[in-house]
Amino acid sequence: MNKRICFGVMIAIFFLALVAININPVPVDASIEDAHSEHAHASLERGNSIHAAKELDALIADDDRDDHAERGDHAGHGHQDAGDGLCPEHRVMEKNDALCQGSHLAELQAGEGMLVRLATPDVAAKAGVALVQPKVRAHFSGTDIPGRVKFNRDKLAMMTPLSPGIVQAVAVRPGDLVVWGDVLARVATPEIASLKAQFTAANARYLQTEATLQQEEELFSRGISSRRELQQARSEFKTAQSNRNQYRQQLLNYGLAEQNLESMLRGNANSNVLEILAPFSGTIVEVNTAIGEAVDSGKPLFTVAELSTLWVELSVPESRIYEIRVGMPIQATFKGIPDQLFEGRIFQVGARLDERSRTLKVLAEVDNAQHALKVGMFGNVRLLEKAGSSALTVPVAAVHTIDGATFVFIQDEPDLFELRRVRVGAHNDGNAMILAGLSQHERIVTRQGFALKSEVLKARLGASCADH
Repeated sequence: MNKRICFGVMIAIFFLALVAININPVPVDASIEDAHSEHAHASLERGNSIHAAKELDALIADDDRDDHAERGDHAGHGHQDAGDGLCPEHRVMEKNDALCQGSHLAELQAGEGMLVRLATPDVAAKAGVALVQPKVRAHFSGTDIPGRVKFNRDKLAMMTPLSPGIVQAVAVRPGDLVVWGDVLARVATPEIASLKAQFTAANARYLQTEATLQQEEELFSRGISSRRELQQARSEFKTAQSNRNQYRQQLLNYGLAEQNLESMLRGNANSNVLEILAPFSGTIVEVNTAIGEAVDSGKPLFTVAELSTLWVELSVPESRIYEIRVGMPIQATFKGIPDQLFEGRIFQVGARLDERSRTLKVLAEVDNAQHALKVGMFGNVRLLEKAGSSALTVPVAAVHTIDGATFVFIQDEPDLFELRRVRVGAHNDGNAMILAGLSQHERIVTRQGFALKSEVLKARLGASCADH
């Protein structure tokens, strides 16, 4: 009897528990939603665009469910009544709502767009959406062409002694700035000593014959000297003048300046020392000698270069030769100086292709006023359409393709983005040229734009307004 009573009591308790559960369901929705949001935040921080799209959808969907529960408008959100009016779910005009009217995106022209409203103002921040402004860059054509920096050979000098000798002094170091006429080195050479002596003697003879000629001209004018004596004096003077000029020119060819010759004639110059002088203002690039070294004629002792302009040698593929012309403006970027552009113009187009690489050598001169470029650097060169032409560029990741058309996302408000159609030009170095549809001061989405795009695509499949 007792066993039957106990068994009956247990059955009664079991049925009472079932009834209690059905009457008071466990409130699991809020906790699941919180856990789901935390999971979304962690996934987006890892930078996975596909997961970001799913989590962004979850954030929007959760908020939508809450709003619908409060309003009780599951039957179309009032769209049937609104027509082209305000979408009550997304709080934008329905005709401009990309989530309601996404099937019309292909009808937009460059510069036109539709709006995407997020669930709350903080959704974009949670999703890791990043924004940048477009940059203005020169209008370029096609892909980059490899280039290499070279000296401007119009402003490059290899300084060599013209006679064997011994280096007595070196006055400069690599990197020194020099101006025209600065002494780079002094070389003692027997040949220069002999030539200086011959020049000094020829100059003395020249002065003597000049004085004799003046005397004969005066005597002839008085009728004291004969014409024959005058002609002989003139002949001797011209011979002396020719010899003097010959030795003078030889000394100038050895690198002596006019002031050196004048000083030598006054007896102030060392007779066996040849000074090597800077031929123009520039920078000492190389020093290949030292004091006491015996040097031969033709051996380069110094390299002097003017570095404010340099040459960039382009290797143009055969398929792009038709784009090249003398005078064409270019822009160059280099790995060692990633944030700086160097501008210049093409001044020489080669006459023959390299047989192995099938490329054409083209030379451009670029400005290097800050001496940032170094000879031997490799970089990429852009061919510009015309001088002064520019266009906006954005990171390639900011450009999205929908139905064969190109779009970018522009932030209007923290929770409101415009899906704007744009016309895209060439791609270079991770950037896309925007030819139409964008202004410089607008803020575009460069990271997690794929998540926004996914919301638009899912809405077109019935996962947004039509789905509810």
